[in-house]
Amino acid sequence: MTESSLKNQAMRCIDKIGSNSTMSTIMLDAWLSLERFLVQYGKLPPRLEDLDAAALASFVERQSSECVNVELLLMNLVGIRMILLESGCTMEQLAPLSVRVKRQRLANDKNGNYRFVKILAAAAR
Repeated sequence: MTESSLKNQAMRCIDKIGSNSTMSTIMLDAWLSLERFLVQYGKLPPRLEDLDAAALASFVERQSSECVNVELLLMNLVGIRMILLESGCTMEQLAPLSVRVKRQRLANDKNGNYRFVKILAAAAR
């Protein structure tokens, strides 16, 4: 993918947020996955602030259906949300960037401690 205007805008937002290098890398990777989806979806806006809530909802739906690691999905959504908040998007625009998560109890560990794992609420049904 060639260098896009949206990627440059996202990188400026990441710099403004001032995260450490690990979180900046996570945020940029999350952003690039959203941007690839938007290119396929045909909804690549000229500015971050112009992102369509329906496109974000479709992205989250697709990511949820392909989800292998709930923690990583949550981290990616947080990264994208932080970028878009910094860009000036409204909370209404960002509402689709969420998933419902449940904690599922696992068997106690060998020391008798409780253990849980996060799963998507839709997958729990």
